[in-house]
Amino acid sequence: MEKKGPSPFFYPTIPQGFGIVLLFIMLSMLTGLLISLGYLSGNAVFDDFMEMLGYLLAAGGTLLLIIRVKTRVYSDKPALHHEPAQSSTFIWAIVLTLLGILAVDPLTNLIPMPEGVKKLFEQMFSKTAPAFFTAVIFAPVLEELIFRGVVLQGFLRNYSPVKAIIWTNVLFGLAHLNPWQFIGAFLMGILISWMYYKTRNLILPVAMHMLNNVISYLFLYLSDVPFSEASLKDVFATPTLYYGLVLGAVLLLVLFFTFSSRLFPVSQEEKSC
Repeated sequence: MEKKGPSPFFYPTIPQGFGIVLLFIMLSMLTGLLISLGYLSGNAVFDDFMEMLGYLLAAGGTLLLIIRVKTRVYSDKPALHHEPAQSSTFIWAIVLTLLGILAVDPLTNLIPMPEGVKKLFEQMFSKTAPAFFTAVIFAPVLEELIFRGVVLQGFLRNYSPVKAIIWTNVLFGLAHLNPWQFIGAFLMGILISWMYYKTRNLILPVAMHMLNNVISYLFLYLSDVPFSEASLKDVFATPTLYYGLVLGAVLLLVLFFTFSSRLFPVSQEEKSC
C-alpha cells in the first residue's frame, strides 16, 4: 500500500462515508421529482423509464462526484482500484452468492411492511424493460463502484478489515432508504465486500450483485406472491425442503470461511493494509 500523505486517513473515512450516503439520498430526493412526473402519465413503461432515469442521475451523480473528490485529493492514484482475478474465483463468487441468497432469505421478511410501502415496491419491481435494466444492470454496476470501489477501498486503508466491511455495509443498507431491504443488503453486502477484500477485483462484486438481483427479479415470474412478500420458500415443494436447504447453506458458508485462507491466501496488499 502507498505511504500515507500529510493526512493520516485516506478518502473516505467513516464520517465521509455517511456523507456519501447523504449525498445519494439528497440526489434521490431531487430526482424523485422526475419520477413523480412519470406517474402522471398513467403509462407503466414510461413510469419505469422515469424511475430508471432518476436512479441513473442519483447513483451516477453520486459516483461522479465522489470520484472527482478522490482524484483531486490523490491525483497520482487511480480513482478505482481493480486487480485481475483467476477464473476459478468467479466460480467461487457464484457459489457464495447462491449460498448467501439461501441463508439470508428467511430473514428478509422479518419486518412487517405497511400496505402503502408494498404498493410502492410493486411499482418499483414491475415487468418492464426499464425496471429490469435498473434492477439487474444499472444498480449492481453503480452501487458496487460506489460502495466497494470507493467506500470499501478507502475503509480498508483506514481501518481493520472487519471494521471496514461492517461499516461499508451499514452504509450500503442505509442507502436502500428503507428498513425492509436493510437486512438483506447488509448480509449479502458482507459476502460481496469479503470477495473484494480478498481479490481487489471490481468485476466480482458487480457479478455477485447482478446474480442476486436476477434471482430476486425472477420472483416476478416464478411466484404468485407479491414481490414485496416473495420468499424462496414459495419456489420449493415443501417447507421442510426449504429449511433444509437454508440450514445446509449456512453450514456450507461456515465451512467455507473456516477454510477460506487456503483458497484465498493473504495477498501483499492485505498484509500492507
